[in-house]
Amino acid sequence: MRIAILSVFILFQTVFSVPAIFGGEAGEAQTLIDSISARVKYLASDELEGRGVSTEGINKAADYIASHFKQLGLKVDSYNGTAFQPFEITTEVELGPDEKNFLKITGPKTDEDAYSADLVLDYEFNPLAIGASGKFDAEVVFAGYGIEAPDLEYDDWADLEVKNKVVIILRKEPQQNNPDSKFDGVKSSRHATFQAKVSNAYQRGAAAVILVNDAAQPGKYLSGLKHALSQYSAQLKALTATFEELKSPTAEEISKHKKALREAADNISDTVSELGGDGDAILGFTEAGAGTSRKSMPVFFARRASIDPMITSALGRSLADIEAEIDESLTPIVGELEGWKINGSADLIQNRAAVKNVVGVLEGSGKLKHETVVIGAHYDHLGYGGQGSLAPWTMEIHNGADDNSSGTTGMMEIATLLAKSNEKDRRRVVFIAFSAEERGLIGSSYYVNNPLFKLEDTVAMINLDMIGRLTENKLIVTGTGTSPSWEPFLNELDSKHDFVFTRQPEGTGPSDHQSFYLKGIPVINLFTGLHEFYHRPSDDPEIINFAGMAKIVQYGADIAKHMQTMPVRPEFSKAEKRRNVANTGGVRPYFGSIPDYADNAEGLALTGVSLNGPADKAGIKPKDVIVGIDKYKIGGIEDFDSALRKFKAGDKVKVLVLRGKKKLTLEVILGDPR
Repeated sequence: MRIAILSVFILFQTVFSVPAIFGGEAGEAQTLIDSISARVKYLASDELEGRGVSTEGINKAADYIASHFKQLGLKVDSYNGTAFQPFEITTEVELGPDEKNFLKITGPKTDEDAYSADLVLDYEFNPLAIGASGKFDAEVVFAGYGIEAPDLEYDDWADLEVKNKVVIILRKEPQQNNPDSKFDGVKSSRHATFQAKVSNAYQRGAAAVILVNDAAQPGKYLSGLKHALSQYSAQLKALTATFEELKSPTAEEISKHKKALREAADNISDTVSELGGDGDAILGFTEAGAGTSRKSMPVFFARRASIDPMITSALGRSLADIEAEIDESLTPIVGELEGWKINGSADLIQNRAAVKNVVGVLEGSGKLKHETVVIGAHYDHLGYGGQGSLAPWTMEIHNGADDNSSGTTGMMEIATLLAKSNEKDRRRVVFIAFSAEERGLIGSSYYVNNPLFKLEDTVAMINLDMIGRLTENKLIVTGTGTSPSWEPFLNELDSKHDFVFTRQPEGTGPSDHQSFYLKGIPVINLFTGLHEFYHRPSDDPEIINFAGMAKIVQYGADIAKHMQTMPVRPEFSKAEKRRNVANTGGVRPYFGSIPDYADNAEGLALTGVSLNGPADKAGIKPKDVIVGIDKYKIGGIEDFDSALRKFKAGDKVKVLVLRGKKKLTLEVILGDPR
């Protein structure tokens, strides 16, 4: 292995190892760096709109990748004459027409007219995206805080029948201002989450859920408004002071200043108006979560003032009184609201998007040509932000230069290098740019369930995800324990590359290699680590170490070339990381299943099961849909997680699954948490 010329080292402050495939020419090394720079800058340009799955920009990226594959002479006609493997995903949930979203409360019949109230949408109530579409006309029960915590000797559901009824649930949890509270002191425990409460109701067959603020929330909301008002006032003063410093402002500066003043004034006006209210603000449509996979049970958020008459009438005390008693005694107060009914409807529109993986095939040769190596990277990102963004308050383009223009570029450059291969005996290489990775590894999951070539003939997979921030020469190589062949090979290869290596044996992880590992395929994943720009608008090309990427491309190409030509295919070995279960909001026993986030089934669809895990040993298979665990109904991942937390390692649970049109009940022995 020869070293690139000193000028490149000085320019990029890193040792640039030039592999034999370059012949050691400094000009070729610089050409690679320039090519990498150009690709990353294009893929992470504003023109591509952050490569969000619903943008036109991601289609431009797909065309760009396919064009490169074609230029290299790769086969790009595998899918109806194109390089594009199509599939559909659910993107975001929207609220339907106003007339299809309503709540009407009616009280017990008396000698006088019965109580009746049509609640006002977007003032007295809102449907929530964490629910589902549906209509109901049902009796009502009050479930307190909606908590099931037998380990804490507190259970709102113990003596409550809620099937086919509307369930009213308070926000948060008891004793939230008590540092000695068994509900994690003054911090919110996992029992306080919207999803936990809603899941508890769903598992028991509720017709609908209505959430309301706890007694403390209005005061907190008003306090937040006061703080916001002081911030807006300070902003207004700063704008004025800055403008006054301009001796001769231009017309453009005057116009810009007027616009900023209007925005600040509007913010102040809106805040002052809200401060005049009682602070009992209802949540917006997506404020409890962006959506769920459940297909039934609407969820709403309503004002306390709209719900309190029912509670007071039926239970003889107000919500505030009930909360105070629970705080004092830590004993649930729940009950049926006799004579009260709610007629309601929620209309949620699930938007779907057509997406695609981009596939190019480099055919093999000789006695190995019928076997396959996959080299992949996801090319989607977060678009204009929203779901998944760590700056959710913005609507800026999230260009994703490192995540994952870097990996996509690396995959394309490795394709360039391997296309020059002339070995007599070599495996085919399938290069795949995966879509919808940010939505839950959906693209790679779709591919392994609909492979272009038989998975039993796929001998290995290399994944590149976030390889653009090489710092202090540190490179993370994951999956090193997924084949006994990897360690001796990497020991030899690593000595020829100038990196500070961190090896991680596990084949699982939050990127597309996991989909292949779960099918029993050895994997290697390259990664340079998380950073402060991750999933933010600031993940731009300016933060990328292009010379470092070039080194990683060379390293990845060496791995690929070895996989392509090694005489005996690598054996697979199981290597899964045990999770640290401390501070995870409760210990969940190990089940060993992998959700299929692309499936639109009612229940939890599976794309795979962990080898020799509890689910696998019980006979649960990929494409099964879990619809029940013991007495708990499962409508999605939230219900599955919530149900498992009610058991411990070693428990035997009956799991109801749909396999095609058949219903099967299988017994799973839950494992130790991971």
